[in-house]
Order: sequence, then structure tokens, then C-alpha cells
Amino acid sequence: MNQTKTVLTAIAEFLLGKKYYANIINTRGTDRNEITSFIFATRQEAEKHRQELSTTVSYQWIETISFRSRNEYGATSERYNTNVPRNN
Repeated sequence: MNQTKTVLTAIAEFLLGKKYYANIINTRGTDRNEITSFIFATRQEAEKHRQELSTTVSYQWIETISFRSRNEYGATSERYNTNVPRNN
């Protein structure tokens, strides 16, 4: 049997929730700090998204944060504000 996580990690996930990552952006020329609409299961996915955001000059800085949640967000990144109406 291949064990992928330790007993301590399993206990922490049960008590505190699973660890997820998100990116916070600061729009250039404003005092606004906002979280992006993506939640990532791994730091590597969040860093890749951060690199993609860094290619634009719209943001003054981008920071990756981690948080714990008991909600299950799935193994892949998902967009959660899809109900927002968009003008095409």
C-alpha cells in the first residue's frame, strides 16, 4: 500500500480542513487588493497562475496565499464566480 500522506497531515485535514492556495492582486494605480477567482489545490498551480498574471502590466504586485477549508474544491482549479453577468 502506497501511503501518500502522514497521519499528522490526515489529522490536520480532518480538524482544520484541506490546504488550498489563491492569488491576491493589487491593481496598478489604485488602493484595491482583490483575490482572484481561482482556488488551487497545489502551490505549483497557484505559482503557474501567478506567472501568467505577471505578464500583464495591470497589476502592481501579486501574492500567493494559503488557507484551510473544510469545503471540497476538487483536485483541479475551478472558477467560482460564473454567475456574474458579463457584457459581451
